This record gives sequence, structure tokens and C-alpha cells, in this order.
Amino acid sequence: MRMAFAVLKYFPFGGLERDMLRMAEAARKRGHHIVIFTSKWEGNAPSEGIEVRILPLRALSNHGRMREFARKFSDAVRLDSFDVRVAFNRIPGCDFYFAADNCYASEMPRKHSPMLLRILPRYRTFLELERKIFSPDASTRIFYIAPRQKADFISCYGTPEERFFHLPPGIDDSCVRPPDAEALREAKRRELGVASDERMLLLVASNYRLKGGDRAVEALASLPEPLRKKCKLFFAGVPDGGEGRALAEKRGVGEQVFFLGGRTDVPHLLLSADLVVHPARAEAAGTVLTEAVAVGTPLIASGVCGFRNIVEEAGCPVLPEPWDQEIFVRTIASILEHLDEYAHRALTHASTVDFRRRADTAVDLMEQFGAFSK
Repeated sequence: MRMAFAVLKYFPFGGLERDMLRMAEAARKRGHHIVIFTSKWEGNAPSEGIEVRILPLRALSNHGRMREFARKFSDAVRLDSFDVRVAFNRIPGCDFYFAADNCYASEMPRKHSPMLLRILPRYRTFLELERKIFSPDASTRIFYIAPRQKADFISCYGTPEERFFHLPPGIDDSCVRPPDAEALREAKRRELGVASDERMLLLVASNYRLKGGDRAVEALASLPEPLRKKCKLFFAGVPDGGEGRALAEKRGVGEQVFFLGGRTDVPHLLLSADLVVHPARAEAAGTVLTEAVAVGTPLIASGVCGFRNIVEEAGCPVLPEPWDQEIFVRTIASILEHLDEYAHRALTHASTVDFRRRADTAVDLMEQFGAFSK
């Protein structure tokens, strides 16, 4: 089959982008030809059998670029012959939409006043695109990854339930705990300058504020002094400097906070950490939470995370909403004081769950659709 994938831009450190490429690779291995349409591609070229076509954009605003990309993609696939069209951003008219984000119509009114939303062109554009996908009159099938997403979309749009297809967790093989995990962990900690008696906290995200980077820095600074002195906080994905560096210096923990930028060794960083922190303000799913559980590293997450159930199943804490920073600090301190217990829970759970079925499940459904539509 010929499959068209649409993603506004590709960079190798985004969860949505990695999911997209895993699905493309899974389809390629089954003999399908994949064409990825995007406005920008960063990082290495994909495997042979996966074609990348760049759709240049002229719009300057994010919502303008999204609207232009949706139009150009629709025009491009009309000129070619594809058995399946899959959108990874809000692009109407496709056969499948991968819902990596929460329901816009549900989320935005909780963050902004109705008056502000009425005048924001960004809100109107994304809402219009989302409405066209989830309208009861549309035919797009929806891949969803967290139960809350499905409930919100149905509540806001009345989308028929039979158009929703749940995808299980999906991670790279490299994220599964390897037999030489302890050796890899020790090597990475030496590389990062983390001593055996120190505690390494890790936050993996490309958006510092949205994923709660400031909450993590404040928590480190607020830990009881003997414990705080033993801790180092690492950011993977967040670039160096800027808001996070300034806050760390202001709170007196500048020498204990490290910004690693975009990384290709996230699985090894997860292995080397004592605790993964993910105090996100918004998180439709949280692939890194699955990756942390898969390697057996203890973690703590905010209650907004779509994959909070995966964290709880691993015996790790999910913090209630509304957010309480003091509870976050106390919970981190408690985990670090009982680290062996939490590590045992996480490792035990990691040995019982298959975290790699998402891409194959998605391609199964694409194949069923493509065969049925012929």
C-alpha cells in the first residue's frame, strides 16, 4: 500500500514525531511505501522506503502555518494515489488522525476567558480544524492514547464512539531495559559527573515551562538541606540557559542544575537517573513516562498526564490537581528516602508489560482500512 503521513514539522526529540516515525518504520517493514509530508525536517533522513516531501510555507504565525500546511497537504494527496492518509496534526479530511494532543475545545476554556478566546485568531483556527476532524458528519478515524482524550472529544463534538481506536503504549526497542543495564547506568553517571552517593533527578521535555521545569527547579531548592545537597537535576531536551538557568541561580542551586539540550541517548539517561520528574502543566499522554517505567526507573508525575495510569500501575505517585508545590516537594523527598522500595516496584512492573505495540497496532488498523476501502 501507499501511505501518506502528514506532520507539520519533524524534529527527532518530540514524542509525536517519534511516534510518527515508528509507525512509518513499522509500515515499511511490512512492504508498504510511506511518504511523509512536512514543512521542515530536522535530523537524519529516514530509512529507504520512506520518502520525505517538503511543503514550504509562507505564513508567519503558528496557526497560519497550520492552516496553510493542511491546505497544501490536501492538494498534494489529491494529485497522487494513496491508500491511506494519516494526520499527526489537526488536518481535516484524512483517513486517520493521531490524537497526540488533548481536546482543544475542552482545554482552552479552562485556561482563558470566553472574551479572550473570541478574539484570538489562533484559537479560532485550531478549533475550526479540530471541529472538522471530530464532527459527527466527518469520517476520520481517531487514534487515541489516553481515556480522557476520547471522553473529552465525544463530550465536545458528539463524535461517534466507533470512530475511536485505542493505541497501547509504544516505545523504541532501545528503551527496553537491557541485560547490561547496571553497567550502562554506571558509565553514564560517570560521564555526567554523578557520584555513587548522589541522587540524579531527570526531566525530559522540549518545553521548559509547559512540562513544569520551573516546578522541578523550585522543588530541588526546597528539599531539606542534607537531601538537597546530594541531588543534581538534569534537563534533557530543554536548551541551556534562559529562564531555567536564571531561576536555578536565583534559588541558589545553579551548580546542581544541568541543561543537556536535545539528546539521542535518552534511554541511557533514564537508566542513569534515580528519579524521573514530570510535573507537567499539560500533557496529553507523556511517552517519557512509559519509557521510564520500561527501564525500571522510579518516577513522579502530575495528575494532568494522560499516562498517569501507567505511572500508578508501576507503584509510583501521581500528584493530585490542582497543583500543590509543597506536596510535590514532600513526595520527592519521600521517594528519595525510600528509593530502594520504589526502584524494586518499578523494575518488577517493567518485567511484566509489553510497551512496544503502538506502532504495530496502528499499522494493523491502517492495513484493514486500506484493504476495505479498495
